[in-house]
Amino acid sequence: MHSISVIVSATALIALQLLGSGILVSAKCSFDKISVDTNPGFQITVNDDYKLVEDTLANVKYGLYCDAKPSNVDGIDKWFKVPISAAGIRIPIASGFVEALGLRSKVAAIESPGNLTNICFDTSKIKTLDEANGAEVSNVDVIFSTNASSDGAQSVRLPSDDSLLPLQKAEWLKFFAAFFNEEKSAASLFTLISDSYNCHRGNMRNLKTPPHAYWVQYSDDSDKKSYNIITSAYQKELLAGAGATNVTNKALEDPSDVVSFQNAVKDASYVFDQTNLKDYGQRITEWYTDFGYTDPRNTDVNFLLQRQIWRTDQYVSKSGISNFPEFAYVRPDLVLQDVISVVVPTYNTEYQPRWMSWLGGTNEDSDTIDQSNYDCENSWMSIVDQCVARSDFDGTTPSSGDDNDSDSSNSNDDSNKKGDNDSESSSGHGRTGKIVGGVIAGVVFIALAFVALHYYNRHRRQARIRALSQNGYGHENIGLSTRYSG
Repeated sequence: MHSISVIVSATALIALQLLGSGILVSAKCSFDKISVDTNPGFQITVNDDYKLVEDTLANVKYGLYCDAKPSNVDGIDKWFKVPISAAGIRIPIASGFVEALGLRSKVAAIESPGNLTNICFDTSKIKTLDEANGAEVSNVDVIFSTNASSDGAQSVRLPSDDSLLPLQKAEWLKFFAAFFNEEKSAASLFTLISDSYNCHRGNMRNLKTPPHAYWVQYSDDSDKKSYNIITSAYQKELLAGAGATNVTNKALEDPSDVVSFQNAVKDASYVFDQTNLKDYGQRITEWYTDFGYTDPRNTDVNFLLQRQIWRTDQYVSKSGISNFPEFAYVRPDLVLQDVISVVVPTYNTEYQPRWMSWLGGTNEDSDTIDQSNYDCENSWMSIVDQCVARSDFDGTTPSSGDDNDSDSSNSNDDSNKKGDNDSESSSGHGRTGKIVGGVIAGVVFIALAFVALHYYNRHRRQARIRALSQNGYGHENIGLSTRYSG
């Protein structure tokens, strides 16, 4: 044991001498090359000393570098040193990206924190952003916003409308992650989300009787009433992904004509609404009034008779703000399952939707986000359930939840941990060998601590994700959100 102590002391001394001499320095950060799969409106290109993150929709190019800003690169609109350590948020989807990647500790400022539904932010440590005026904000590296100029050189745009398909919008997770050097983690999570989404979508292809549904909205801006069938890419794809048809038999030529609207949606079995309803507790009555249905029970309109009117505001904050634009855009696989649970209820009879609320009921109910339904230490934002392909499903035979989603959480984690322990116990080494091995590991750690500590959490997360990706996309918490509890 005396000789072991000498080895430890000598190695520690060498490490300190190397640090003092300047030979032992922080390793240069590296950039991960990832693919962009859905044509979402951005590209990431890795070069030797910087990565180009290009928002092709807004025509803005961001240059991200680790150590020194490249001096011989033209055409970059904004430069950022990464990984950033202090982010600002002006757009809800950024909060969802933070949750999915476990980056709460990197959020330094939020505009109107009370308008976010994320209960896991420690608001005592987060400053409130004033309304954007084009000026930069102190002590913040990047501010994620709805446009690229709200905060001068600090602004980075994220998509805020529904012109992108669900998977396209979710893939912006990679764009967001690039500013934290976490795009490898984001790519692995997005693969799981995409696989699950496409699997559930594929299971809806052989429905004998496809449901017919519309997404609608009423508005009275500037005293001008407008009745709209929403045809944005996001909503149309969700309905199509759930196996529903959504082409009107009669064109809606004048949005201000309520009779024309009623005729256009008359053939619907389901209606999904995103009107800004205000009379909570009486919203179904408000909806009937807004859309001109004076006697909805005495009608031949199927969705009115069956009261199949749905919204996406089941999951809300204490102040009643919907969580949908914050978390749902990041998890299209869950949103699709929510829609399927409405229009094809036989698909998974055990599934409990998160965001879909039934407006047709007499008792309006919602789920307030709190610790009983959202665990900040084990966030479901980074959990992807297994989907089993079912080419035989035609919508007529009820199925149990076991046919679609795995019931076991972290099963791969448990088996992997067990495998590691079994391997160690069967290696043939005795107690002395383990002690020596532990000492050697400690020595190595001391010698390299100044190099490795900065990268420890990052590489641990990425290694785990790669292992999960190789094992398939079972019901797994990929261990991202638990790293940063705020």
